[in-house]
Amino acid sequence: MNAGSANPAGTFGLASQGIDTGLRAMDSAAQAVASDGTRGQVSATNTVNALEARTQVAASARLFQTADQMLGTLLDLRA
Repeated sequence: MNAGSANPAGTFGLASQGIDTGLRAMDSAAQAVASDGTRGQVSATNTVNALEARTQVAASARLFQTADQMLGTLLDLRA
């Protein structure tokens, strides 16, 4: 287990980093798909890369949401 995943604060950073990485990958894949489109054919590899980036962003967003819920639960327990 990653030390950052042991506490919600560290997990927020990991989720944010995952979202950022996924968005950069999506941008790169989108540019490649657009470039392919100008040549009249779209590469399956570039399309798959775009789908992988979308999945990474969605998973990271879910991690962020889970960390938020976990932090809320911890705060409720302390109150």
